[in-house]
Amino acid sequence: MPFENQSHLPSTTSTGLMAADVAEFFEGSPVPTFAINDDHVITHWNRACELISGLTSAEMVGTRDHWRLLYTHERPLLVDLIVSGTIEQNVNVLYRDKPRRSSVITGTYQIEDFFPHLGENGRWLSFSAAALRNRNGQIVGAIEVLQDITQQKSAELALQAAHDDLERQVEERTAELKESNNSLSAVNKKLNTNFLTTIKIFSNLIEMRASHLAGHSRRVAELARKIAVRMNVGFNDAQDIFVAGLLHNIGKIGFSDELLATSLNQMSGDTLGAYQKFTVRGEQLLMPLEDMATIAHLIRWQQERFDGAGYPDRLAGENIPIGARILAIATDYENLQNGTLLQRHLRDDQAFNMVLRGDGKRYDPAVVLAFQQVITGVMSPTAEAQIELFTSQLKPDMILARDLIGQDNFLLLSADHILDERLINKIIAFESAWGVRMTIWVKAPHADG
Repeated sequence: MPFENQSHLPSTTSTGLMAADVAEFFEGSPVPTFAINDDHVITHWNRACELISGLTSAEMVGTRDHWRLLYTHERPLLVDLIVSGTIEQNVNVLYRDKPRRSSVITGTYQIEDFFPHLGENGRWLSFSAAALRNRNGQIVGAIEVLQDITQQKSAELALQAAHDDLERQVEERTAELKESNNSLSAVNKKLNTNFLTTIKIFSNLIEMRASHLAGHSRRVAELARKIAVRMNVGFNDAQDIFVAGLLHNIGKIGFSDELLATSLNQMSGDTLGAYQKFTVRGEQLLMPLEDMATIAHLIRWQQERFDGAGYPDRLAGENIPIGARILAIATDYENLQNGTLLQRHLRDDQAFNMVLRGDGKRYDPAVVLAFQQVITGVMSPTAEAQIELFTSQLKPDMILARDLIGQDNFLLLSADHILDERLINKIIAFESAWGVRMTIWVKAPHADG
């Protein structure tokens, strides 16, 4: 669809668009936004467009040069297809497999693409367009909005690369195992360490940009794991909850520094709406990794409420997975103390009491009880006596009284696990490999045992 690159007067139908007092909307928006009339002539070009492209409003308004924002050669943009009424026929031709049809507005598409000529190293942009109509419903122009998603895409690509690298390491170690018959437990330990190291790197991405979040994900993960163990959640599920705790904020990777520094109780309108998308965005970042599907779901539903008033899906009660119900308490308890939820930082006892007030509303009462026991150190009335032993003193049929934690805080065995000779030998082998002397808490035998 060729069109000349020249300035000229707008048509009669576009006069209303040109005369409309929308300058404040455009200039007040931090998002790159521009509009054209029904003759494909630029009528508005905001400051954000100037910053991302280096093209000023003075040189762009009144021309048909909006293609220069995204491309080095003249070609139609989404707004041109809308104004011409040819978007359905041409959008897939121009953008191949990239368009995603809007589920809200008919005839509107959202597209993500990489533009190497923007910035020093190129930028990933998400852009969409919509028609502007007069009172009679006639199209008098179109508006296009762009969003810089370079950080999000970089995180996605880095996470996928880390996953691919992990798979490569698994393949290499498997080959080595076949050739040299090395110890399977030693290989698994190294792979698990590499996996958790990768997860820890990504859990620190947000914390590197917000000093008040330093160590936050680690504390959330540890607290969530302890609550899970207290509730007798299975080993694999407890591990998923731990990893979900490490990554629960990954959906905030694309947030601006200003948004990261803003307390939730100060947000409203569009800002609050943008913030609340972080759980879904976190799920989207992890869903390409098949092994992370369960963890991705826990991250999506961490802000659901037990009374059904949460987001994004308004799940209620036990329809919320137990891991997400546990994450809700663990994240809130930490966020109340670091200023993420409230403008002021609460002491740990104040945060504890505020969590208890959410019993039955925000939180599952059973999870609140387990949380209370973990924080206060209160044991069950039926808890058995415990004794501390060196690994050389362990015997088959002994029962762990506490979680057995290995290097890097990795959960080796959960409380109540019954030891056998094989497990005892593995624990001793780990102790030797790490070069430390371990002590293990086991339940004391009954007096009549």
